[in-house]
Amino acid sequence: MTKLRTSAIALVLAAGTAAGVTGCSSKEAPKAKAAWNKAQDTAGAYKSLELKGEGTSDGKPATMTAKGDVNGGKLEMSGKIGDGTMDLITVDSKNYMKANKAFFTQTSSGSPAASNTDKIADKWLEMPADGSSNTGFKELIDNIKNDSSEPNKKLLSDKATVSEDKADGKDAWKIQSEDKKVTAWVSQEDRRDILKTEGFDSASVASTSGSSTKSDESMKTVTFLSHDKDYGIKAPSGATSITDAMGS
Repeated sequence: MTKLRTSAIALVLAAGTAAGVTGCSSKEAPKAKAAWNKAQDTAGAYKSLELKGEGTSDGKPATMTAKGDVNGGKLEMSGKIGDGTMDLITVDSKNYMKANKAFFTQTSSGSPAASNTDKIADKWLEMPADGSSNTGFKELIDNIKNDSSEPNKKLLSDKATVSEDKADGKDAWKIQSEDKKVTAWVSQEDRRDILKTEGFDSASVASTSGSSTKSDESMKTVTFLSHDKDYGIKAPSGATSITDAMGS
């Protein structure tokens, strides 16, 4: 079942190319380096996050939402790959998953799960412990704070541009690299909360796995919906061990 869990978790990745519409500036824009440095510091202090992403997985359209503790603990996410859908909850070091037949078929070909979809689809399943840990959004935040990464170098460059824009209806400063391949939208408030990113290197948005398995799955756009909230994440009721559900 490691392949199944890895495939589910690998759905939530942040990477891609950037595109945007430059707004007409009516305010004095900050310098790109100062604005992004402040956004990095602000993001580094987040205790919890809620995100959504859009991209592809194995050439199929993919979407995701995720919320939970930044440094692990409680995590809840939902994803869609083509016709496949999945929900994943992590509480007290236990992982619970619910997915439809299409998801199991797409992500677990050749495994026992693929031949038992009638028994396990659309049910909350407790996944077997495999020694991995819930790292929450730590990889994402570490990626944002890593000044030596290429995306960050581009946003911190003197050649990056800043313009006034909107991000999901919110007033924002749009920071864009000279080559227009990396873009970040941050709030116009002094906190510079990150509102959206495009063009960052592949990195897990949220993960319950300690591995760094390669994947061709990516989220081209990641939107930061909220932060520092208690999302009330709880273990699902009525969950069954996946081995029991398959009758083994």
